[in-house]
Amino acid sequence: MTKLPSPGRMLRRENPRGSEIVLTASWVEFSDFKLNPFIAFTGSFPYFIPLRVLRSKWYPPTPKLNGTAKFAPYGLRKLQALLEKAGREVVVCTPDSLARFVGKRTKVVGVSSMDPLGMGFVSRTYTSLLGFRESISAVEFRSLLKILQRLKRKYGFRLVVGGAGAWQIPRSGLQEKLGVDTVVVGEVEGIARELFEKLLGGKEVEKVVYARRAEMEEVPAITQPSLFGVVEITRGCGKGCQFCSPTMRKFYSFPLKRILEEAKLNAGAGSRMIILQTDDIFLYRHLPRFVPNRREIVRLLKEVSRVPGVEYLQIAHASLPPVVYDPKMVEEIAPILVEKSRWKCRGKRVAAVEVGIETGSTRLLEKYMAGKALPLEAKNWSQIVVEAVEILNENSIYPLGTIVVGLPGETEGDLMDTLELVDRLWGKGIFFVPLLFTSEEDCMLKKARQVESKHLGELYWEFFALCWKHNVRVWSPGTENKLRAVVPPLYPLFYRWRFGNRVEGAFRILSGFEDIRPRTIVQKN
Repeated sequence: MTKLPSPGRMLRRENPRGSEIVLTASWVEFSDFKLNPFIAFTGSFPYFIPLRVLRSKWYPPTPKLNGTAKFAPYGLRKLQALLEKAGREVVVCTPDSLARFVGKRTKVVGVSSMDPLGMGFVSRTYTSLLGFRESISAVEFRSLLKILQRLKRKYGFRLVVGGAGAWQIPRSGLQEKLGVDTVVVGEVEGIARELFEKLLGGKEVEKVVYARRAEMEEVPAITQPSLFGVVEITRGCGKGCQFCSPTMRKFYSFPLKRILEEAKLNAGAGSRMIILQTDDIFLYRHLPRFVPNRREIVRLLKEVSRVPGVEYLQIAHASLPPVVYDPKMVEEIAPILVEKSRWKCRGKRVAAVEVGIETGSTRLLEKYMAGKALPLEAKNWSQIVVEAVEILNENSIYPLGTIVVGLPGETEGDLMDTLELVDRLWGKGIFFVPLLFTSEEDCMLKKARQVESKHLGELYWEFFALCWKHNVRVWSPGTENKLRAVVPPLYPLFYRWRFGNRVEGAFRILSGFEDIRPRTIVQKN
């Protein structure tokens, strides 16, 4: 386990009085990664660079306003708005300001975390494949708790952890060791007032609280600006993918008036970017059978793009079938997104959005995510993906596509189908994000067995290598020569010892010794 720096420096200027409720998160979750939401995923990559360097160069924290965080994670801002509406005194601050706001009057400290123990999709995948034990997010979470544990011994407040990754704490069995009094799993908005009344009143609260689904009326508008200028436009999904948590939430689209109010709040505070938080932009005010509502989507993007001060407009997620169902819709929204984009690919300005490819296997799609193809048919999934990417590329939109391998019951034939799909997308404007299946707590497959890197066969390693070879070739072709110099020695020095000969093929692919594409692997097998 990584040795953490002493929290002493951060605790030298303690405030003996303190605020009633203090909300915080780790350093990595209080950064906008120099206004790059896609690079923020590296917060779940393996930790091997000193925290001092990472905090100053890679993810510098949000600026301060009278000691509090000027921008904060969206979930903390929602909770802050709820508690302040109930008449409570709330401070949101970064870890280095905790000593200023935690004191004798502090009754509750709330922590939000996306990936506290490194058990999420990205962290589990890349810490295991790269051969490191801990993710940056896990190291930073422990660093935060080290500060809080010292303050808690002195002031005796109750420590509560929530956020998308809170489930990791009870599953790990480390709650008591971490000094966490209560973990909230799920959407806090529906239970926040009642929960905090109990906590503030010193009443008994369960160690793990499973929150019910929040109604739209219970979700407040933020009153202080969020990191990345995040504005939630929809919540939930409803398509029923069994490995995905959003489908477990009640679906609703937020009113345009409220969306614009939050966008104006963020832009007015100096946020140059607005991220439209959604699990699929095409779900916004959708029609029956998940048919996209072109008129409302176009109106939404036009209105937000016109908010004064918005330099960049970024959609969080989209699905691919609506692109094929209504390509005219893409033609109408693309100019808005490209004009307000901060991304370039080989010198060309492009818009980007995260999409879920997940698999090339029709069998797995129909078994675990049949609704993903709506409003089209699951049997045509691979063709839908290819056509959608082509339509997006024609409109200067280059997606980031997640692909999940290791689903329960996956066969070599299923992986071959996925390799064939990757081959059909080879060289196109897409960034592959290959991931290992992870059984998160708030999904239908929460009890399913996860595949571990030590059990991955040669074909899986070659799949990951091919995805990243494509990424380098399309997005950063000048890096290929550097890989040829850096990658080859890593195999005999570490990876052959760690994983055996089954990773040799992957290293030959990444090193450029074998200039092959996925179809070569498929034909060979």
